[in-house]
Amino acid sequence: MKIKTLVILLIVLGVLAGAGALIIRLQNSSSSSGEMGAYLLKQLPANDVASIIIETPADTVSLIKKGDSWVVEERFGYPADFSKISDLVRTLKQVKVGRRFESSEKILGRLSLKSPNDTGTPEDGRGTWIRMKDKEEKSVLGILLGKTRMKGKEKKMPDGQYVMLSKGPEIYLIDTILSSFETGPSSWLAKSPVKVDAKEVKSISCTGPEGKSVRYRFERAGKGKDFELIDPSINQEIKKSSLNRLSNALSSLQIKDVENPSAPSKSIEKETSPLLEYHLFNGLTYRVYPGKACSGAKPCYLRIGVDYHKPDPVKGEKAQAASSGKESPATEKSEEELTAEATEENARVSHWVYVIPEWQHNAFFTNLDQLLEKKP
Repeated sequence: MKIKTLVILLIVLGVLAGAGALIIRLQNSSSSSGEMGAYLLKQLPANDVASIIIETPADTVSLIKKGDSWVVEERFGYPADFSKISDLVRTLKQVKVGRRFESSEKILGRLSLKSPNDTGTPEDGRGTWIRMKDKEEKSVLGILLGKTRMKGKEKKMPDGQYVMLSKGPEIYLIDTILSSFETGPSSWLAKSPVKVDAKEVKSISCTGPEGKSVRYRFERAGKGKDFELIDPSINQEIKKSSLNRLSNALSSLQIKDVENPSAPSKSIEKETSPLLEYHLFNGLTYRVYPGKACSGAKPCYLRIGVDYHKPDPVKGEKAQAASSGKESPATEKSEEELTAEATEENARVSHWVYVIPEWQHNAFFTNLDQLLEKKP
């Protein structure tokens, strides 16, 4: 083989080797550096996350993992909505890159990618930080959310969002809108403090403060039966729609926020609040203390307690079971289990003062007159 031909072959081989190395390097970088269509945060170690801080120009929320549970630090350690937290982490892992470009001070302000605590920048130029750390306080993720990109002739349809990672300095246009997570502490609370099946409620009673003077007591003979007024005895008709609201008020309860438990409002003191008791067929009793009258300007408060009292057999139930020879279902809990459940539930909920919507507060009727049909 001639020397000239050998030299040409060596040059061609070198070019091919270089091109192959370049392709491999580009493929590797695209999987982690955010090339178009790649996952931006695919390697996010979700199981290592022990705290999430979301900071906007107006608010900050700190979600902290304590043991097996998550709490909202700005709400006195009240339980957080775990489904919302897992949804945030899952959404971040699925984010794909649509475009990447270099940043500048002008571009950062225009795309709302300045730090939320940068007071020298107008609020509309600042973004939202999402920071995640592990249990050793080491950074797992830092991502700054900016403006959403709008499409269409009238620019009203969002089709992406501008973001920047804490390592910077590149800006990414992603295919997901993350602005829905830019919310304050109250929106991250677990909104259902108790889970009560309305079908399991055996009786509902209301007394004055400290359990004095019975205002009304409704009871039903069995599951699926209608509630009947037991006390007091009256000749007026009960308004069924109001009674349904009362019987379902606890099972449909959704809170808005919580008050500082160490300095609760005076309008919710147990000594002055009427008491509603929801007795379940299994013996669990939920005590509800509604705060005083409220409105849009005045928050509506509520306290809850849980107890257990061995229930009396439902009329005809004991005799029917004996005559049929059937034993109690194996799934029924023992007195010890129900007592322990009530104690645990009470320790979890009785500490808190809940802020609830006005319409829900009004469903806990504290006077019998509110449940009666109006006289012609």
